[in-house]
Amino acid sequence: MLFLWTITKRGKIWIDGDAFRQIVSNRLPEDFSCQEVSFVGDQNLLNIYITLPEQDDPQKRLALMDKFEEFFRPTGISIHVHWTRKAPDEYSASTPIWKKPLFWAGVAGGVTGITNLGLRGILWVAGATILGYVISWILFSEDGNKLITKAITDIKDFRR
Repeated sequence: MLFLWTITKRGKIWIDGDAFRQIVSNRLPEDFSCQEVSFVGDQNLLNIYITLPEQDDPQKRLALMDKFEEFFRPTGISIHVHWTRKAPDEYSASTPIWKKPLFWAGVAGGVTGITNLGLRGILWVAGATILGYVISWILFSEDGNKLITKAITDIKDFRR
C-alpha cells in the first residue's frame, strides 16, 4: 500500500508501506514479527504493529523501540510502536470439526463420490468439494460473514 507523505512544488511523494514493513521485519529478532505498518504523512509518523513473543521481555521492547527510532531519525520520520499479542488461530484445535470448512468439503465430496462413479463422477466430486468448502467458509468464517454483510449492505445501498 502506498502512503502519501507530502506534496511539493514538483509533485507528490509517496511511501511504500510494504517496503517499510520489510525494513522493520528484517530488523526484528526471530521471536517478534511485524504485523502491519501505517503512515500518517502530515505528522511524519510511522506506526509499527509488532507481535510479541510468548515470553515478553520489557527490556527487549525498549531496545527495539530505540533501534527503530535511531534508524528512522535521519529521514525525519518519527515512529510509534504498537505491541500486540498473537491472535488465536481461527481454526485451532478447540474449534469443533463441524465448523471447519474442510470437514464440510469432505462430506460433500464423499457423498457425491459415493453416488457417482467414473470420470463424470470425479468431476461431480471435485465440484461438490469446492462448493462445500466455499459455502462453509462463508457460513462459518469471520471473513465470510464480513463478505455477506458487505454484499447485503451494497444491495440495500444500490436499491436506494
